[in-house]
Amino acid sequence: MRIVIVGAGRRGRAHGRAAATYPGAQVVAVCDPDASRAAELATELGARAYPDHRAALESERPEVVYLTSPPPVHTGQALEALAAGCALMIEKPVALAMSEVEEIGRAAEGAGRLVVVCQQHRYAAAAQRARELLQGRKVGLFHSYLYRQKPDIPGNWRRHWGGGHIVENQIHPIDLARYVIGEVRTVFAQYADHVLAGSKDWDNWDSYSVTLRFDSGTVGSVATTYAAFPRLPQSAAMDIVADGLVLRYHWGRLEVFHPDGQTETVSVEEEPTITIGREFLRAVETGDRSQLRQDYADAARSLAVCLAANESAETGRVITF
Repeated sequence: MRIVIVGAGRRGRAHGRAAATYPGAQVVAVCDPDASRAAELATELGARAYPDHRAALESERPEVVYLTSPPPVHTGQALEALAAGCALMIEKPVALAMSEVEEIGRAAEGAGRLVVVCQQHRYAAAAQRARELLQGRKVGLFHSYLYRQKPDIPGNWRRHWGGGHIVENQIHPIDLARYVIGEVRTVFAQYADHVLAGSKDWDNWDSYSVTLRFDSGTVGSVATTYAAFPRLPQSAAMDIVADGLVLRYHWGRLEVFHPDGQTETVSVEEEPTITIGREFLRAVETGDRSQLRQDYADAARSLAVCLAANESAETGRVITF
């Protein structure tokens, strides 16, 4: 199975290393306009470096492409890879407009090719355990928070490049909430650019507050900011308050609190990027998609919630699905 990695940044390295461990898979090319970065990862993986994905598609004839490039270029790259007959793993967010997300979906259906969005946290043991525990239980409250500094990817300093923190990062807890609680019905958001406004090269919101209501009756909130600083203790968690249980999820680790004082902990057994990559490549190889925990349409719904939060913040309206 011949694989091309488009984008040699942090996520490109993670996906490339994971793909290289799959039996029978070979990373044949790494594409990045930064020649030194492409060459470094290509050398590590025993691949060839290309400055452009089109040249790699033409020369290498891959079966699989991983898109870990910036969101604004995903759509064009995805359509070209699908036209070349490739299956796709796309890093989130797929795009910053649902019309483009839908265009990729139509192209994938027309080409008969699998497209998986890297919502890797669904593949953690903690997510599976949370889903099991909440099955059939009433959930009262969902709350996710993350306090961090300016993004380490400078492109994400611009809201029209990265989409803002809800799209760029908090899509993960929102997707997990949909996975373990159910569908989101309404979204209302208020954002601020108060602390970082006017700082050099900054064109983004710095603080985000989102209120959600789920079909089940659960209410929830997401509170997140770029205006904090590194190494802040207890700076992130996702809490779920259910009938007889409280769950706290933090980057793959789940704590379950019971009324009798007992606590259950589920820790990371395997990096979920490795797990989702393995199941993706297995599905490409065998045609059996039963072990995939999300199809493309479902991944699109998580992004739709995040983009609705942006729309709500900009218009002041409650968005109803």
